[in-house]
Amino acid sequence: MRLEGIKKILIVNFGGIGDILLSKPALSALKNLYTEAEISILVAPHIVEITKTIPFIKEVIPFHFITDKSHGGKHFFNFKRVKDVIQLLYTLRKKKFDIAINMRTITSTPSAFKMAIIFFIINAKLNVGRDTDKRGFFFNVKIPETYVGKMHEMEYDLETVKTLGADISNKEINLHISPSNQNKIEELLKNNGVDKSDTLIGIHPGGIISRRWPIENFIKVIGILTEKLNCKIAITGGQSEVNLSQQFKKKPNNKVINFIGKIDMVELIALIKRCNIYITNDTGPMHIAAVLKTPMIAIFGPGDTNRYDPSKISDKTIVLHNETNCAPCEKIKCSSMKCFDKITPEEVINATLKLLNRGNS
Repeated sequence: MRLEGIKKILIVNFGGIGDILLSKPALSALKNLYTEAEISILVAPHIVEITKTIPFIKEVIPFHFITDKSHGGKHFFNFKRVKDVIQLLYTLRKKKFDIAINMRTITSTPSAFKMAIIFFIINAKLNVGRDTDKRGFFFNVKIPETYVGKMHEMEYDLETVKTLGADISNKEINLHISPSNQNKIEELLKNNGVDKSDTLIGIHPGGIISRRWPIENFIKVIGILTEKLNCKIAITGGQSEVNLSQQFKKKPNNKVINFIGKIDMVELIALIKRCNIYITNDTGPMHIAAVLKTPMIAIFGPGDTNRYDPSKISDKTIVLHNETNCAPCEKIKCSSMKCFDKITPEEVINATLKLLNRGNS
């Protein structure tokens, strides 16, 4: 159903890096459908930088939630933000959007009511969104889905824009890296003793706490790989994961370079592109590596592999996953972590060697 006279579209996506990247084919299809329309996107603050890599987005708008979640998983109310959030929503209301589209799973009934308030205040002419387990009661156009994914996340977004009449045949995801950022990373690596001819293995040990493979396993993998191979190791992570740096200092290794908290998002993208292999938990950089087609070992714990399996994006990926009866789940912390029990350092090392041999063959 292609609509006429569409000039302003608002996308609401409060997901993470992976959700934004996987929505790019749908966003491109939407832009191709409404070529004259301005597309704005409302995202969580930490996603702004990577969202700005989408060239046809008119405006990237950070949305600061009035509740924060600490690393311990507890929510606390931030009273100072209430006024700012209300002002932002009424500013968006004045823009008079023709369509507002939710491109994210609605994970709970409280989340549904929060989203309903946001859409109500913005007051677009048409509200479209994913009707997770029938929680999207406030949408005019509903795209049915279940909380436990039955297809890949990218496909849900494509189905959403297909409902509006978009051609969804092109599923390519592009991620632009500027020559200046690539050169900056090469210079940074050179200053840390990494030549262009060196095999570089990236390690990303962070992410949501419940989705972190035990840190001692990563340390063991690094130790064995640096003994077996003539390689260098680049450890990546964000500012919130700087505490992990201390874990890797316990066993100094001059082949290991710690980039945790030291590079920004666009530099991280360039670094992942440079890696010969990237070993990562189920987190944002995993999706970046998949999009860039960097050979990767993805270690899955409680995440939803139906929705987020990176091997559906890149055939250069090996996914290690141990199915359990309690996964997928949205826990921030877990006392069991049994979904990681059967994923061993030896399995990760063997997968790394397999990908390296495949790349050299």
